Amino acid sequence: MVFPVTFGWIQILLIVLAVGALALLVTAVFKARKVGLRVLAGRGAGAVGLVLVAVVILWITTLLQTFLGLTGEVKAAHIVATPIAGQDHEMNVDLTLYGDKDHGEQHLTYKVEGDMWVLQADIVELEPWVNALGFNSGYKITRLYGQRLDGIATKQNQIFLNGGDGDFFKDMKDQSWYTKPFVKSAYGNAVIAINGSYDVFISRDAIKARPT
Repeated sequence: MVFPVTFGWIQILLIVLAVGALALLVTAVFKARKVGLRVLAGRGAGAVGLVLVAVVILWITTLLQTFLGLTGEVKAAHIVATPIAGQDHEMNVDLTLYGDKDHGEQHLTYKVEGDMWVLQADIVELEPWVNALGFNSGYKITRLYGQRLDGIATKQNQIFLNGGDGDFFKDMKDQSWYTKPFVKSAYGNAVIAINGSYDVFISRDAIKARPT
């Protein structure tokens, strides 16, 4: 299971804004204590202005980070599916599975029965506030198989990737993945497409493909 972390200049900027806002808030509190609340109210109190500025900056920072967390995607794979000449309902599928510092990149080739390819993943969906901190939902791409456009079932068994699902669905049934308050849900999800070249992405709640 891969749990990508998004941390770049945008996150650094948001952290700087958050620290600046907290510094303004602390400064405002100390100023209020120093001059007293009555004096503060009588003078129009600059500390109140500092508090308002700090709250606005924190609010904007939180909105931006939440937006980035909820819309962020991870490029998980690349697929090139090519029909085999002279063989109906057969495709060659070149699959690249991208890794991270703990998982190496894989280049794989399969012969798949069908007119469409299906790539399935196990996904651990994190709570939105965890995504907002820069953590993407966990995923593991586990299966590749084909489907026919005419609806006739294929005879080829599904191809396991990355060791298959393991105990994922048993753990899901037992709610082993529901480590609150961090995990919102866990489930299997799949993307289906016809022949062509595609980049496959994992978002916080789905696996999807885009033509390249």
